[in-house]
Amino acid sequence: MTPAAPVEAPPADWSALEVWLARHFGDVATIDAPALARWLDDASREPPRLLDVRTRAEQAVSTLPGALCVDPADDPAAVLRRADAARPLVAYCAVGVRSARLARALAAAGATRVLNLRGGIFDWANRGLRLAGRAGPVRHVHRFDATWEVLLEPRRRA
Repeated sequence: MTPAAPVEAPPADWSALEVWLARHFGDVATIDAPALARWLDDASREPPRLLDVRTRAEQAVSTLPGALCVDPADDPAAVLRRADAARPLVAYCAVGVRSARLARALAAAGATRVLNLRGGIFDWANRGLRLAGRAGPVRHVHRFDATWEVLLEPRRRA
């Protein structure tokens, strides 16, 4: 049996990252930040359950308001039990890679309405959309690391 070829690392460039995500996670439905913001503001629609798929250190800086914090290594079935899988689910991480993995796993575990936030919390923050911290609204996001922080506007980096 031939071993599977290693998956190349995702590129830290918005355009190239979009291509990479489409190639590796083309089966995962997505939503962009403006569309999600409109959905969250529309009282006539059932709100999605937001799933923040980042580390605790990242989540401690900021999240999308009302998000359920999910460790990237959590079991998808356990996430579905905590998240109320009857609601639409929108997963996000820094830029969309970890959340795409979880969205795929949630769909495989039985979620029927799961989306990945295209561009993750970095794109959300870069657009100046609402962020929540432990004590209320914030404007910064955990930069993740030196490679990925280039996708986050300097004024948004924590």
